[in-house]
Amino acid sequence: MSTLRIVQYFNLLAMTESSLTAQSLAGLNQTDTITLGESPNTIYHRYQNFFVNETKIFDGQQYAFAPFRAEGTVSNLGGDNTLLQVLFPNIEVAVRLVEQGNGNRLSRLVLTTQWLNASFVAVKTYQERYVGIGAAFSDTSIELRFRSAMDSVGTQFPARQLNRSLVGLLPLSASVSLR
Repeated sequence: MSTLRIVQYFNLLAMTESSLTAQSLAGLNQTDTITLGESPNTIYHRYQNFFVNETKIFDGQQYAFAPFRAEGTVSNLGGDNTLLQVLFPNIEVAVRLVEQGNGNRLSRLVLTTQWLNASFVAVKTYQERYVGIGAAFSDTSIELRFRSAMDSVGTQFPARQLNRSLVGLLPLSASVSLR
């Protein structure tokens, strides 16, 4: 019987209120998993939730351990705005992420899920992109809320119109006979 292991990589680009806020957040940990972004008021948070007390390298970046959990739909056939909640324990880094990161609004999340085999080698990898829409606090946890980056209504997905080259001859009236 084989054991299925799943690791998720949380790569969040947060927008802070000022460049000083971003610099103070980047100095919080010593593992270089919180780094400044390209713009002066942006910062990257990189975490993984499987290898306890280890920093792993994924796509050339370091990911520290953080006990987070992703809940909600991560994909659907419609490609519309699905919601995702990422739950963190109420720890200092997560509190600062929300308080100084403009309440997780307009942040960008790349959530990569890997299925690992018994030798910890990736078997399948799925990557989803989300946009932050807010956050909530409780005594024990912090919930970061995201929506999918793809908007089927606003972008007129799938951006094609029916025509003869796509589907062949189109009927000229609404009366269709199936024989």
